[in-house]
Amino acid sequence: MKIAYVLSESSCVSPYSGIRIQAETWAEELVRKGHQVIKVSPWEQQDWQDYDAIHLFGYCTMLNSLSGIPNKNIVISPIIDSFQPIWKYRLVTYWGSKRLRLTSHNYEMRLAAKHIKTWCVRTQFEYEYVRRAYGINPSNISIIPLSYRIIPPKNYPQKEAFCLHVSKITDKRKNVERLVDAAIKYHFRLVLAGSVDHAVFEKSSLKQKIEANTNITYLGRVSDERLLQLYCSAKVFALPSICEGVGMVALEAAACGCEIVVTNIGGPKEYYGDMAQVVDPYDSDAIGKAVLTALSAKDYQPCLMTSIQHNYCLQKCVSDLANIYRF
Repeated sequence: MKIAYVLSESSCVSPYSGIRIQAETWAEELVRKGHQVIKVSPWEQQDWQDYDAIHLFGYCTMLNSLSGIPNKNIVISPIIDSFQPIWKYRLVTYWGSKRLRLTSHNYEMRLAAKHIKTWCVRTQFEYEYVRRAYGINPSNISIIPLSYRIIPPKNYPQKEAFCLHVSKITDKRKNVERLVDAAIKYHFRLVLAGSVDHAVFEKSSLKQKIEANTNITYLGRVSDERLLQLYCSAKVFALPSICEGVGMVALEAAACGCEIVVTNIGGPKEYYGDMAQVVDPYDSDAIGKAVLTALSAKDYQPCLMTSIQHNYCLQKCVSDLANIYRF
């Protein structure tokens, strides 16, 4: 098959964008399976009829012109990471007027919906937003979960008694400061890795707390090789986000044998079934107690590792994706 991948403009800027990583990971595996994937550039003219499928990732301006595209196999990954009630999200999809040039991303997506054959979502949580907010027929929605990118160990690795967290740690959605507060109060070892907004970080209380407590270590951005080492050595991985689509880093950590502490908001918890500590991200005490429980017990691993490696390996997820393109 020949498949066009169209990325939202904002996701092209950073190589660390989760949407970009999702698209690139799928594209690379499709190519390994013998398909042709064209990453569409706005500078190049396209013959859309030449493609077996066109896959859009997130909101992009191409949604405004779908009516003029003579290809009926259009797939979209809407990337809905909202924690608003669905009824409120649905109202926003109606906010707009072409005549008055009033618009929003949600409104444009509703207008484009009649031209989209398949909505490709990552969780049941996202499925409900698409079904109820945009009124999409369930037969036109497919759940294709994200996969881990790393090559996990075959056997359960040797673990050390610390909690790991990886993200852009100055992003308020990641809720890192409450995790840090939990580590300070409950005295567990916390290792943080990832990027920061330096202008924000240098003046933040988060930086002061990290520097003032010897049980908290910030490593900065790490290589993929170092990240794999951290996954394999950490006993616990915590993802107490306030807003999160899937949380690929937690999925990768679980595949490497980490016990998981995950937010109860949104779809991330779906990937772990009943084999994770699920917490209220607004409650630092709940986060701290969950991490301590996960550090002191071996409740879910290595069963969780086996489950993740079986259900969310890249080959399986992309095979399911390829079947969507065929039909």
